Amino acid sequence: MGGSFPPRPTGSVREQMRQGAFTLAQSEAATASMVMGGGGFVDAYARGHLRLLEPNPPIEGAPTSLTDYTSALPGVTPEAAWAYFVGNPGAVFESAGIRLKPATGSLSEGAKVFLEEKGPPPVWAPVSFRLEAATNTVHVTTLDGHPLRGTNRFVFESDGAGGTRLRQYSAFQGSSPATSVGLKLLDPIERQHEIWRSVHAHLHDTLVSR
Repeated sequence: MGGSFPPRPTGSVREQMRQGAFTLAQSEAATASMVMGGGGFVDAYARGHLRLLEPNPPIEGAPTSLTDYTSALPGVTPEAAWAYFVGNPGAVFESAGIRLKPATGSLSEGAKVFLEEKGPPPVWAPVSFRLEAATNTVHVTTLDGHPLRGTNRFVFESDGAGGTRLRQYSAFQGSSPATSVGLKLLDPIERQHEIWRSVHAHLHDTLVSR
């Protein structure tokens, strides 16, 4: 961990209010999704809403929180590890109690999804994916209304012994006053650590045991 902690809301007041409005609307949609149990109607609504959302990366020059997660996948090539992550996002994120809305079989360049957490409170956290097969890298960028504006970069690199070292670089800021409220009521940073620990553990337990 490094940089500025805890993450502070960044951007102009107008921008923070705009992000907060998206966050509220998406929280209401997450609640409805939980009540309805998902399904085709929820997925169709999610697709339509995601088309309205733009990337929401950290604002350059503003205080930024940084984390660096590392794990080892002995005996698994970077190509195989990257392909599993891209081809099985549902299983990867469900290991941390997160469902993808709309349901997604595999990731594609530019794919947009909501990461649904049941809470409380329920949350739809929108992200987009950029894939770099040549470097076995997956870039994740938050979209409008995500409680944290930020990026995650998953790099599957050779460990020099036939296995993979997974490095995950995170950079994030608060997107609206809701971030500060959430920090007082809950512990979203620890929840973020829990999510990524679960993802790394799932990749290890699934791939290394093969």
